[in-house]
Amino acid sequence: MARNGLKVMIAGGGTGGHLFPAITIAEALKTRLPETVIHFVGSRFGIESDYFPKQNEPFTLLKIRGFVRGFSRTGIARNILFPLRFAKSYFRARNLISTIKPDVVVGTGGYASGLPLLAAIRRGIPTLIHEQNSYPGFTTRWLSSRVGRVCLSYEDSMQYLKKKTLSLLVIQCVKTCY
Repeated sequence: MARNGLKVMIAGGGTGGHLFPAITIAEALKTRLPETVIHFVGSRFGIESDYFPKQNEPFTLLKIRGFVRGFSRTGIARNILFPLRFAKSYFRARNLISTIKPDVVVGTGGYASGLPLLAAIRRGIPTLIHEQNSYPGFTTRWLSSRVGRVCLSYEDSMQYLKKKTLSLLVIQCVKTCY
């Protein structure tokens, strides 16, 4: 493991809009701190399930999907399974954190990032969300007041986050994340 670097868990995926920022963050960390060890966490159902097996990076894919907001047989079936998948994936994320012992958990949004972030928050591990959209997704809005820091690509995004998150640190992070 990393002697002089960090152990970082980066969670996110589902779409390229969440996966590619995770990859970019990992590359930046490794450039600045070459000893850093990265472990990616994503979903078996997202784009990352095709990407990570072809890479030389440690990864874990959780069996979690997003909640379906429309009405269809498939959507109803997926939503019925959601609580079970949520619980199983949460415990898997919690066990993964116990095994890896990351110094920090970074979420880049999407349903795949919520459970590792939640498990890290409950274990007292530092957390950060990087939100690259102008309108933050559900996971970012849900966890923004619980994580240690939120980095935003758009300052206007702050209006959608919980009041606790709206601090000078967040504004500074907006200016320094890119």
